Amino acid sequence: AHPHADARGDITLALAGDAIITRKLSVFEEPEFLALRDLVQGADASFVNLEILFHNWEPDVIPAASSGGTYMQADPSIANELVWMGFDMVSMANNHTGDYGYGGLRHTTRAVDAAGLMHAGTGENLAEARAPGYLETPVGRVAMISAASTFPAGSQAGHQRKDVRGRPGLSPIRYTQTHQVTQEQMDALYAFREGMGLPSAGGNRVSLFGERFSIGDEYRVVSEPHEGDLADIVASVEEAKRQADFVIFSSHSHERGRTNNYPADFIVTLAHAVIDAGADIFLAHGPHVLRGIEIYKGKPIFYSLGDFLFQNETVPRQPADNYESYRLGPDAVAQDFF
Repeated sequence: AHPHADARGDITLALAGDAIITRKLSVFEEPEFLALRDLVQGADASFVNLEILFHNWEPDVIPAASSGGTYMQADPSIANELVWMGFDMVSMANNHTGDYGYGGLRHTTRAVDAAGLMHAGTGENLAEARAPGYLETPVGRVAMISAASTFPAGSQAGHQRKDVRGRPGLSPIRYTQTHQVTQEQMDALYAFREGMGLPSAGGNRVSLFGERFSIGDEYRVVSEPHEGDLADIVASVEEAKRQADFVIFSSHSHERGRTNNYPADFIVTLAHAVIDAGADIFLAHGPHVLRGIEIYKGKPIFYSLGDFLFQNETVPRQPADNYESYRLGPDAVAQDFF
């Protein structure tokens, strides 16, 4: 018998996918909507992926040279709407983390902290980004670790050194991939390389346009997680398991298998490694579809939870880069872009 209820063995979790939230939720009164809120609030702990940035284009909020697509923005007060809905914790590592550079990330973190949401996946350096967040609940302590495999190059955090400060950003899961092609397709690649004036190639492997190709029975993409990133993540999960009763791992991963309904190989490898290290749940989000569920060693793996909120078209402003990509002039407004 425990002297208190903490860690009695049972917990109820509400897990949601991507939240691109730009508008208030607390004004709506439909019974079906409020029933959903009751579901989220009624869980011991509730999770959603925060795929928005909270800022108001302050002087230190500068658009990055490349973004996750839409450059994200919502008023910082919107963070409180997720709390109103019943959420306790948010993952912050995703392809929009760096849309507005370090300033955008820092303002977002301040807004999330002010709302009282537990978060993980980003930080002032890589150690902070890798670190678990912890949530106290009446039935036990919940740890969450967050990382992303889908992100622009400038978004990943960097390690701190004794002589150079670390780089703010997200916790990355990098990966390598090889396109497996038939012998006939490989012969065509050889010919294409020679036609471009590149050295003639032979054997079972060839590189072209920065991609790697190997010979197999049919076309498929084979991928593996970066060994160093995987080792870091496993260490974070092992740390969390020692400090919490329940451990959740969140991965923002758009990468697909043979269709968008299937995860890439490296995500499956990652999910199994995380649970082997002690996580109770692996959940992914990012591709904006629901993917399958695997029960591995008695623990659930959600390969994509899909979307919870998708208010992408009501982001009020975009930088010049996005208008130029659609050949829109300086008089265009965000609605023209969307």
